[in-house]
Amino acid sequence: MASEGIPLLDTVTHPFASALNFAFGCHHTKLSRVFTIERHSYKVCCDCGAHFDYSLRTMSIVPRHKFFPALRRMRARRIYKRRRILRRQTLSS
Repeated sequence: MASEGIPLLDTVTHPFASALNFAFGCHHTKLSRVFTIERHSYKVCCDCGAHFDYSLRTMSIVPRHKFFPALRRMRARRIYKRRRILRRQTLSS
């Protein structure tokens, strides 16, 4: 089910388009310095001209796309398990 404001076709084709873009598109290895205009900070890819929002608070590029909720939960579980295993190893050493 598509969320409000996003067409169903975009929710279906977005993962496929992202995979094709990653495989054949620009990998944005040459980024400019940070530009701030009217309290909006961003970096620009020097190869393709793509704009990336930049957070001056975290000093990093703001991620554009969020994981699907199920993938985000799976990733969180994996990280939690990894931390728990590492904690057990450090306590037993």
